[in-house]
Amino acid sequence: MRILAPFSKAEEVAKLVKAGAQELYCGVVDSQWEKSYTYVSSINLRHDKIANLGSFNELREAVQSAHSMDAKVSLALNAHFYSQNQLPIVMGHAEKGVKAEADYLIVADAALVPKLKEEFPVKISLSTASHAFNNPALDFFKQLGVSRIVLPRHLTVEEIMELSSHAKKLGLTTECFVLNALCPYTDGLCTFQHIVDESVSFMPISKFACRAPFKATAFKNPGKEKKLAAESHVKLWNNTDYRDCGLCALPHFKRFGIDTVKIAGRGISLEERLANVTILKNATSLINGKGFKEAQFKKHCKERYFDLFHSKCDYIHCYYAGVGLE
Repeated sequence: MRILAPFSKAEEVAKLVKAGAQELYCGVVDSQWEKSYTYVSSINLRHDKIANLGSFNELREAVQSAHSMDAKVSLALNAHFYSQNQLPIVMGHAEKGVKAEADYLIVADAALVPKLKEEFPVKISLSTASHAFNNPALDFFKQLGVSRIVLPRHLTVEEIMELSSHAKKLGLTTECFVLNALCPYTDGLCTFQHIVDESVSFMPISKFACRAPFKATAFKNPGKEKKLAAESHVKLWNNTDYRDCGLCALPHFKRFGIDTVKIAGRGISLEERLANVTILKNATSLINGKGFKEAQFKKHCKERYFDLFHSKCDYIHCYYAGVGLE
């Protein structure tokens, strides 16, 4: 399994690769997009400067640095959809990304995939912001021209096993999240902002709108049980910390043949990302070592979780709770 880590400055690339990352990903919001649409309508689902590169010159520098160390780079163009007026700029960004020799474009808008494949010789990684929930969805995206599937964060390990098996039959590579940014809802249906820069955030109570304290109200009567479940879910995530983890699922991912494991967090500090990469590298080394025992591995992961977040792991922050917390 290859480790995929985020970066937001070209100078971070070498440090992340030396720590153990074999693939990297980023977003670019250049002056043209910022002037026309601002960060609020981000081209890549990250709505702040600290989570993005500011130019394609910087992207080119980052890709050159990564390739010199045998690492790959993906460029995120993964807004859920783009308007007709935005499309020419999006295609321009894609062209600049290809010219910078990015290895993948991360895309969520299904309508954009065939257009990109028609115009550019580039591999497409289907963002988790799209809807790859079942085998027919994989069939559909394969026909569109997708090369890699980023599996949705809310899937169970059993669902990941089934989808990854079908993906292999189609010749698709697969990617799963293991650290940070567990979505309380469904990425592909999300309309929340992801602002982490407090200087531009309009949500001062919480860095992420989906984790801010709010109430859910049903427009129609869904029945008492469903209403209670929805209200409880919202309360459960109110003001929760950004310390989500799926390390305990790594042995399963190895058995399933998952190709890449992903660290989320383009907006967190470099120090935190380096710590994430180091811990993930050590965890994958343990899985591949002799005398591997899953029970001891879980104990190791929980200890490393405490090292990372200074807290014990719990159900709400567990990516794959059926594995990490039975």
